[in-house]
Amino acid sequence: MKKEDENIEKDKPFIITAIVIAIIVIGIWITTYYLLKDKCETDRGTFGDMFGSVNALFSGLALAGIILTILMQRNELKLQRIELRDTRKEFKTQNDTLKLQRFEDTFFSMLNLHHQIVNAIDFRYYTRKTSSNPQKKEKKENITINGRDVFRHRYKSLIADIKKDPDKYESIYLKHYEMAQLDFGHYFRNLYRIIKLIDKADFFYSKESSEEVFRIKYKYTSIVRAQLSNYELAWVFYNCLSINGIEKFKPFIEKYSLFKNLPKELLASEKHYYLYNSKAFFPEA
Repeated sequence: MKKEDENIEKDKPFIITAIVIAIIVIGIWITTYYLLKDKCETDRGTFGDMFGSVNALFSGLALAGIILTILMQRNELKLQRIELRDTRKEFKTQNDTLKLQRFEDTFFSMLNLHHQIVNAIDFRYYTRKTSSNPQKKEKKENITINGRDVFRHRYKSLIADIKKDPDKYESIYLKHYEMAQLDFGHYFRNLYRIIKLIDKADFFYSKESSEEVFRIKYKYTSIVRAQLSNYELAWVFYNCLSINGIEKFKPFIEKYSLFKNLPKELLASEKHYYLYNSKAFFPEA
């Protein structure tokens, strides 16, 4: 409503001018009619010829008015184009905001699913319970662990076997993974999908440089990395050196430095450390 009021205020001088001109023309016509109605046709013609130059003047003014109208319309069209351009920019900004919102909704949903998967993992094992009475037999105690404790418990067994023969790390890992696949398979697939979602995201503004886009994506992968325990990272380390992750997952690990917080002492052998590009551990490398 404000814009319409402003337009009306701007058009007022033109409206008043048009009304005044119309009144003057009508007044002249009425005056001329009364002055010439009693004269003969010859006198009327002679009198009319005296105003031939005036007719030419009015014709010129009419042409000038048409040209002025065209220029005003041209200027108005230019303003409309500017307004449309600003509107498109606004729509693009809104579209980018919606893309970001949809991405974050999906991202945090998958991150929440990651925690649910971890919490749902359990492992049951037996340990011998010694008795203080030598006449009684030893009893087996049933122990159940959940969540991240499972990664720690299983990794101790994995690392012990790899240390015996570091060169056969892949076959040893796959053997242990097969025993834990029921729990860990879903875990690794979901984790990979989260990183892939970030890498393929297209919600970023087109004006952002490639370095800025990477910085934004790195921020989200850092959020994921912060959710992983040391033993989870260690499992991911050997998973991505095996056929399970070396082709698709390992490049993401190196690109986004997902092993930045991985303690080196958790590895079975120091030479395994160099099977990754240094960027996997140091983002500046």
